[in-house]
Amino acid sequence: MFIRISLLVLLAAAGCTERDNRSPDIALTGVVSSPQEQLMEGVVVILRGVDKSLLTAVTSDATGQFSLRRERLNAGTYEVTVRAAGYELSSAQQVVITQDRPSSIELSLQAVTDPLRLASHLTSLDWVKSFPGSEAEKDLLVRNMVNCGFCHSLERIARSGYNAEQFTQVIQRMHTYETDHASADRIQIVRHPLPLKDFIWYGRKATDIAEYLATVNLSQGQSTWDYPLKTLPRPSGEGTNATVTVYPIPRQPSVIHDLDVDSKGNVWYGNTGWDFIGKLDPRSGEFSEWPAPNFLPEPEEGLSRIVGVQDIQVDGTDTVWVGIGGNKHAAFSPETETWQTFDLPVIWKNPFLGPVRAGEKGLWATGITSIPEGGIRHEHAFRLDIESGEVGEGIMLFDDKPFPTDPDRVGQLNYCYMMDQDAAGNFLCTAPEASSIARSDGEGNVRLVPTPTPNAYPRRGYRDTNNGFWFTEFFADNVAVINLDNDEVTEYPLQPRHISPYYARPDRNGKIWISSTGSDRLLRLDPETGKVVKYLMPVEYDARKVVVDNSADRITVWLPNKNQGQLIRIEVAE
Repeated sequence: MFIRISLLVLLAAAGCTERDNRSPDIALTGVVSSPQEQLMEGVVVILRGVDKSLLTAVTSDATGQFSLRRERLNAGTYEVTVRAAGYELSSAQQVVITQDRPSSIELSLQAVTDPLRLASHLTSLDWVKSFPGSEAEKDLLVRNMVNCGFCHSLERIARSGYNAEQFTQVIQRMHTYETDHASADRIQIVRHPLPLKDFIWYGRKATDIAEYLATVNLSQGQSTWDYPLKTLPRPSGEGTNATVTVYPIPRQPSVIHDLDVDSKGNVWYGNTGWDFIGKLDPRSGEFSEWPAPNFLPEPEEGLSRIVGVQDIQVDGTDTVWVGIGGNKHAAFSPETETWQTFDLPVIWKNPFLGPVRAGEKGLWATGITSIPEGGIRHEHAFRLDIESGEVGEGIMLFDDKPFPTDPDRVGQLNYCYMMDQDAAGNFLCTAPEASSIARSDGEGNVRLVPTPTPNAYPRRGYRDTNNGFWFTEFFADNVAVINLDNDEVTEYPLQPRHISPYYARPDRNGKIWISSTGSDRLLRLDPETGKVVKYLMPVEYDARKVVVDNSADRITVWLPNKNQGQLIRIEVAE
């Protein structure tokens, strides 16, 4: 969260510079400065129309300058705000964009010294860096507390007045929420509260976590924090070269866990808070939505019937495959606006789907085939032939594999998270708690390929054109690639520590785009050099997926902003 201030400032056409006159495709130019730093690099400049819907942002370069293309700004009046931790506008601003001439604006910032105001600038990762404790202590803490950030920022924790006993009760209550289908504004109750005695939260005693959290908030009656508030560096260099557009979806409040892009550049998303799928046409800004089927049974008394769809995968024919509730696959035809469903022989279906690229015919998914026994979940992988509709025989994944172990967590299980297929069409998935990539050889045999870093917790990723599967290592702060020809795994470290990468996606130039949890930064890795560029988003974001639109004329990345009910587009010139 960060301070936004606004006031009217009308700019005359005489304010246009010679550079603007030479660039008719530019709608707005400007410069950012402050008494403390003079010209300021890495300030995110945000424009929001008077209708408060679409949000467009750019970042100032090393000379403090920024510009926005006309194709991204219609004529009209815009509120101008900034995101720069530790700074805010000296006076609020608006700017008028005209159709015939570029506009220009000078933004003067002032430093923020009041901790209570500065606190609203901090990202969740800033709070982690600010909290007292050793890096080893924070390693253990983040593995649990990062899950809080899946619904809200850590600012809520820091500003709270709960003591340790009260925090334990809060954790107990939040454990009842269906995390993927919930946000701070949209809650669905999936389980009854567990007893507080020996209550475990993501592998650790909840009381241990609660006791620590009560030492970093305002529970002692103080008006501010007894530790300094730290912020990450602002973007620099290539990290300032992006145009970001934020589209709030019409149905609010909503939860947007996944999206995908079709061959025409339309963005399809699953509303994980409600039983709907939606489509955004970025060219017109028009949204459409359709009800989605849900085959989950009615729950027991006192619980919610969980609604909402999760994964979205658009295949090579632009059919939209949707992770609906229940034990069925669902496909939506954009041409006929109708649904087709396919039965799976499971009692529970993984809500995630494997990608189906152009030329591929198999959709992979997993599910539990019988009641789990003693931690053995009986998870099988199934291939659906998208042309015939036939479901192949299940592949047993983990029943004969040893249980994963982690010295800092209890109750570890084998399970699949993100699925994909190698170039031959054989199944693979990330196995987070086994810290492995699970692979099938096409004969029904499954092997686990461990990550070089133990207990790295691989999350989500995508196969590139060279038969390499890129994935994130959530706890290890790495992005990695497994060569699917020889099972060799290469890791690339990410900074800073605890940036918690979530999804990795290669683009057409071989760069890898990575979402992070809690930093509000999108990362881009160059595997050839190991260089990582960080782009600061104009909004607080939690993105479970990264999609590259290969139909666009410039590198275009889409993120689903889960907790804000938004779709985020990032454009970078090649």
